[in-house]
Amino acid sequence: MFLNSIAFCYSLNYTGCFIDIYLGRERIKPYFNALVSNESTFYLSVITEAELWRGLRVGELDKHNALVAKFTVLPLRSDGARLAGEWMQQYREAGLGWMDALITATAKTAGVPVLTRNKKLAEVLVNEADFEIYK
Repeated sequence: MFLNSIAFCYSLNYTGCFIDIYLGRERIKPYFNALVSNESTFYLSVITEAELWRGLRVGELDKHNALVAKFTVLPLRSDGARLAGEWMQQYREAGLGWMDALITATAKTAGVPVLTRNKKLAEVLVNEADFEIYK
């Protein structure tokens, strides 16, 4: 199911959605096409944005800036930070990491689902947030 608004995130063990976009992978193209044609509203967590800046390589700045400009950036608010902390207490043993908890809590408090290819993340937080899994 394709949604009218969605929060992009990187997945637990990968840099996920954005790397798929950077590399032109087929699995992300329906979402990327909707992004560039302005068919939907796409959101980006500030946590994801920081992760992207950390991994930026020489020569990628213009491409990166053009892509990020297509998104509405969602801040991490206090309610999201608290929710992520609660989830870490509850789901850390199930493999939930801080970055994923913060990104997902940001999406949850904004009322948008998380786009990810990380099935494990969606399974861990299945009762807590909405996910759109792509393969």
